[in-house]
Amino acid sequence: MRNFKNHVACVRNLLPLLSFFLKESIMKPIYHSYSVWRRALSSLPQAGCVLALAALSAGCTQNDLGDGFSGGGSKPGSFVTLSLTTPSAPAMRSNPTGGEQGDGTETGQDYENTVKRAVAFFYQGSGGVNAGGTIPIQAAVPFTFTGSGTEGSNGIDRVYTTTPQTVDLENGTYHLLLVANPGTEWWSGKSLTLGDVRDHIQQQAWQQAEDGSSYSDFVMTSAADATVTLNFNPENDPAKATVSVERMAARLDYQASGSYPCRDPQYSGATAEITGAALVNNLTAGSYLTKRVANDVNGTGLSYLGDETPDAGVQTNYVLDPWTAQKTAGNNSFTIGDATQPASALYGVWFDGSWADPNQWASYVKAGTSVSDGSETWQRIGYTLENTTAATEAGSRYSTGVVFKAQFHPQGLPNYTDGATFFSYGTNLYASMEDMMQHFYGRVFASDFSNVASCQTWGAVKAFIASTLLPNDPSGYYTWLSKQAEGKADDEAVADAQSLTWSRYMLTECGYSKSADGAVTLDQNGKVTRTALRPTGVRTYEDATCYYTWWVRHSNDGQDDTNGIMEYAIVRNNIYKLKVNSIYSLGSDIPTDEDHGLVIEVYVNDWQLLDPETLPM
Repeated sequence: MRNFKNHVACVRNLLPLLSFFLKESIMKPIYHSYSVWRRALSSLPQAGCVLALAALSAGCTQNDLGDGFSGGGSKPGSFVTLSLTTPSAPAMRSNPTGGEQGDGTETGQDYENTVKRAVAFFYQGSGGVNAGGTIPIQAAVPFTFTGSGTEGSNGIDRVYTTTPQTVDLENGTYHLLLVANPGTEWWSGKSLTLGDVRDHIQQQAWQQAEDGSSYSDFVMTSAADATVTLNFNPENDPAKATVSVERMAARLDYQASGSYPCRDPQYSGATAEITGAALVNNLTAGSYLTKRVANDVNGTGLSYLGDETPDAGVQTNYVLDPWTAQKTAGNNSFTIGDATQPASALYGVWFDGSWADPNQWASYVKAGTSVSDGSETWQRIGYTLENTTAATEAGSRYSTGVVFKAQFHPQGLPNYTDGATFFSYGTNLYASMEDMMQHFYGRVFASDFSNVASCQTWGAVKAFIASTLLPNDPSGYYTWLSKQAEGKADDEAVADAQSLTWSRYMLTECGYSKSADGAVTLDQNGKVTRTALRPTGVRTYEDATCYYTWWVRHSNDGQDDTNGIMEYAIVRNNIYKLKVNSIYSLGSDIPTDEDHGLVIEVYVNDWQLLDPETLPM
């Protein structure tokens, strides 16, 4: 009796369900009916009812319903395959040309093109990527890739195709934003809007080996709006979409050849050779996931995935990074992540003059890694994220630059061995500080400088200063010895007159000495010789090394006295190629914000390619 009642109750429960199912089957496609029916099954109160309903549906299998069933979720679902294309990079520009296309394209290196996985953000809304920021992301779907892709053509580096992936969305047309090699799944478990995705700041856009020798997993994002139409697509006939992506990184290369004659008549016969290069003000704090352009740095006329627009080869609009508008001379407060930090935190190496030790620069600057653009070999300096400022704020505080290291070879310098340390004062070069002092004081340096060692009183020391030393002594000896005598009574005895000699001063206060065979030694007794001597105007060229600084151009307005829009800037998916054409003069003993007459051709490659920019050093 109890079983009979249970069966009756079960049938009563089934009647509304059967009525609903028959209605859905007649009025709507079988894919949808099956999906709805299956959801209804899960809500039945007893297992016996489930079995009864299953018996009624015997013979109605998933195969009968078609391969388009998504296998779960509350929506019909379709299979989707994505094809990713990576545009060739714009090449470098000689006097770089402004605008989206730059000066040509360059095929990426294999490691720059590789795509391993991606995530696609599906959404609907008029205006595509420029729709309202509150539009919801309806699905964030991971995709995987197999193989190394196929070689592209017509400015395409490589084409990658995903394996079919189910997307549990209703039928219809959807916009896509795609991120390839995305790194950490920052989107996971979140209800996102289109604005959340567009405004996401991606901090890491590539992987780098600890020794800096190799790179991989370049993050790439949509370069243009893309759509896909879903219509219960089965696995053997998936919906297809092609998405153009671009690397978030920018690359910098340089090329230098052999020995360059120094064209400055002050250093007649001298030559120089470039031995390495390094990035400064290389932005590492992060970049917007999607490229954005605007009429000004405040975002007027903002367009996502918009084009850089030129007028006669000169750029007229801005590309914005997350801090473009805040990069002003008077600001030193930037919100990075959840913290307020100084300008230095934006960059891997901030060029603010804090690196006073030339040895630190010497270890940072590298020869570079050889890369070929198909016709020429260049040296890869490294990668950076987008870095832009208002035209009026371009310069050493924020703009990205390259520091070139060179070895300088003076000619006709007395007592000098090629490759050894030398010094400069004004426009004159010296093999040693002794030679400089001899030139400055004449015979007095050789005959009278040792007299201080015989002084027994401070009165005698003061007399020595007055009779022998000059206030503009390039070594700083006059200033130092005068300070030692300050406040001393004339009849007060000198405890150790030998410690007051010029050679002892140079050793203890400047870390400098010269051996009997003429070899110069620097940086002794915890002193940095260059730092100690610099206040007087002396420059120390350790091991004949000098530096040239070049601020990288993105667009050239052709005006030497003004900075144009985006003239000094870095934009994603560009290769900036710097070709050293000539060297005019001696560089600085440590990098400064002056270019010292370096002549460089700059080409920005797409990757985007800009013609090589000519660097006169």
